[in-house]
Amino acid sequence: MQCGLSTKLIAYVTAGVLLTSAVIGLMRVRNERGPLSELIDGASQSIAQATASGAASLVAGYDYGNLEILARNVSQQPHVVRVVIRNAGGRIMAQASARDAGSHKRFETPIVFNGQPLGRVTVDVSTAVLENALQAMYWRVFVEQLAFGAVLGLIVYLFTSCGIVSPIRRLTATMEETVAQGGSFVARDLEVASADEIGRLVSVFNTLNQSLDNYHSQLQSKIDLASQELRDKNVELSGRTHELEHALKLLGAMASTDWLTELPNRRKFDETLAQMFHQSTRFAEAVTLVLFDVDRFKQINDSHGHGVGDEVLRDLGGLLQRAARKSDLPARLGGDEFGILLYHTDAVQAEQFVRKLVDSVRAHDFSYQGIRLQVSLSIGIAQVDPSMSAPQALYFAADRALYEAKNGGRDRYTVHSATGPWAKEQT
Repeated sequence: MQCGLSTKLIAYVTAGVLLTSAVIGLMRVRNERGPLSELIDGASQSIAQATASGAASLVAGYDYGNLEILARNVSQQPHVVRVVIRNAGGRIMAQASARDAGSHKRFETPIVFNGQPLGRVTVDVSTAVLENALQAMYWRVFVEQLAFGAVLGLIVYLFTSCGIVSPIRRLTATMEETVAQGGSFVARDLEVASADEIGRLVSVFNTLNQSLDNYHSQLQSKIDLASQELRDKNVELSGRTHELEHALKLLGAMASTDWLTELPNRRKFDETLAQMFHQSTRFAEAVTLVLFDVDRFKQINDSHGHGVGDEVLRDLGGLLQRAARKSDLPARLGGDEFGILLYHTDAVQAEQFVRKLVDSVRAHDFSYQGIRLQVSLSIGIAQVDPSMSAPQALYFAADRALYEAKNGGRDRYTVHSATGPWAKEQT
């Protein structure tokens, strides 16, 4: 009868402890879920806002090539599922996705340039990280509360299982034996009011309490040490990651930049030519290619040396860079051949650009080692037209126009015509 009462009591107490622990655990999860969700939402919204900020000038400049590059770079960010950039009319200007959608949340931010709305950026972010964090939290709280309830239920059972006095005597003897074997610190947190079993139990409880406190302090110290080591490792890995990213950026720049003129090289030029050509045919936007080289450049090298020739090319690269807009792509294609892709520019506007470029070349002082050189250009101009089915056709047309300019006497430009004969004009 007595054991039955103890069993019922421990069952009641354990049930109450587990129920209370479950309620506390649910409250903890609910309290932590909101800030965690807000933190992730804030980070995701920041990605959308940063993308909109970066896309503003590109949308204003109709720079679809860089818009697609921006969308593709953002889609490579961790947990970003899809990026869509639309103009003010809702038309998709660029989009990219790096992984399966799955469960995700959508964040939208308007694109504003000089106070004017130009469109919207939509970023879909995977909710897997939030779900995983919540699942881990559920399990952690469940295990903690279950262990707490089991330990507390066991303690109650020891106090009530087989009576009152006998369990107290056995528990006191066990505690005294444990203290005699290894307890060296005695803490008297509770006042001992008598010398009977209860008094002895209080004394042993104080000792056990102090031992547990010391053990907890030692365990906490080990946890803090492990956490610090982990943070140090994370800092070290983060530093190495930044170094690797910097090295990759340098390699990317070296792979796409001409070392002499610091202009984009032929590889970068061909990639951008393909992008602009397809955008032109897709959106019916004017794109014009200008090719030029230096007249009698071999004579400059033969007469004055390759060092002087390199200086001429470097100066021409600077003049071309200053004449280009942000949406254009100037490049050195090899040797003394240069090219520039003019975005949202037809052949007539390209002629105006060429005239300004030629004027700047004529006004520039090409003086090296006390020798002033007369530098002139032969230039070919070609605009994308319906007869062109591939980027190579545009390049071929501009190259043919450049060839005609050379045959026409050099120091001039020639405009390719899709419907009539080759048109030549004196620069």
